[in-house]
Amino acid sequence: MARTIRIFWERDFDEVQAGLVQQAKVRIAGENQNYLLNVNDADYVSHLVSESRIEPLVIDFDGVHVSFSEKMISADRFPSTFNVYSGKSYAKQVVRYHLPFSGAAYLLQCVPNPRVMNTIDVEIEDGDICFEMVNFFNDSDRIRHEANSNIGLIRSQYTSLSAQVDRFNSSLAAMIKSTVDARRAEIMKQQQFISSLGVPIKKASNIPKTFSVPAARKPIHLPRPSASSQPYMPEPSLDDGIYNDILQVIHDTGTMFERLPSTYADKDEESLRDHLIMNLEPRFELASTTGETFNKSGKTDILMRYDKKNVFVAECKFWNGKKNHFETIDQLLSYLTWRDSKVAIVYFVPTKEMTAPLKAIQDSTPEHPAFLASKSQRNESWFHFDLHLPGDRGRIVHVAILCFHLPRS
Repeated sequence: MARTIRIFWERDFDEVQAGLVQQAKVRIAGENQNYLLNVNDADYVSHLVSESRIEPLVIDFDGVHVSFSEKMISADRFPSTFNVYSGKSYAKQVVRYHLPFSGAAYLLQCVPNPRVMNTIDVEIEDGDICFEMVNFFNDSDRIRHEANSNIGLIRSQYTSLSAQVDRFNSSLAAMIKSTVDARRAEIMKQQQFISSLGVPIKKASNIPKTFSVPAARKPIHLPRPSASSQPYMPEPSLDDGIYNDILQVIHDTGTMFERLPSTYADKDEESLRDHLIMNLEPRFELASTTGETFNKSGKTDILMRYDKKNVFVAECKFWNGKKNHFETIDQLLSYLTWRDSKVAIVYFVPTKEMTAPLKAIQDSTPEHPAFLASKSQRNESWFHFDLHLPGDRGRIVHVAILCFHLPRS
């Protein structure tokens, strides 16, 4: 059934997007605290983005077509040059223009910013935007000129609104992540305050259930990610700045290896690992239960421990193809039990050229079952990825992969 609207004129789009932002913030504020602390950050943000994004409106201007009919037109619609009687109606040919559209139909009522200070009445019927022209003068050029004017008005408003929708959808992930981060920080601050009281905590039994504001229909919804509802326990985590400093020392040391091939090219993995530790140890202090900030465990890994837990692990390996690469990742993940882990894989590339190994790392790592996301590279031989611990997407592992060219003689 057709319905009549004043196109791009009935509701400010700024209000629509402000309402969707507020809805997302209400969702985040109403989440169970332990769920929000335990859930995988990327999955949860993606879920809320899919719930909040606006389905774009698409108008097919190239698909415009017309239909014809004869209708009784009331005398008050006739131009003043016609000799008609008030209160009477007369049969006239009507040309009906159809503009096909898809997407969120409610956007046809939204006022864009910037906007044209004009509108027309249209009917929405069977996926078409329709407007009618009465053939008073039997003049096709006149009909065509007026129709093109209406279509031009619709196109101008549509272009402005589409740009706003694109900007809104593009900004959602950053806005939602910022809100989630702020809410998590608030919850952690509350938990730290309660813990500082030093008395048992009685849980409230009348916590209201989470609710959400109804949203416009959208074509794709990512399911709400699952997460443990067990109480969140803060765990040791390596500061991002220190992590980056450690990686930089490893990078600088590995670059020195490359510059002095006669000294380092024929060393084995353990010897190269020991040189890395020798450069790391004097640069960092940590209240380590082992008495050493950096120490060895097994043949090729470097550990940084705090309170009997590993807060940084690096695996040093000679590059030996995709299969061994996956085995190295699995070995690294097997060491880890804590949330937000920060680790590194250091590859010494013994082949004559570096291009193929670097491409293999870049292409194959996303195929690993624990892969979450590719992050920005520091340079062509320094990669960053996010993985998760086996069976728990909420426990993210930040993995840096640094490659150094040490061709065997």
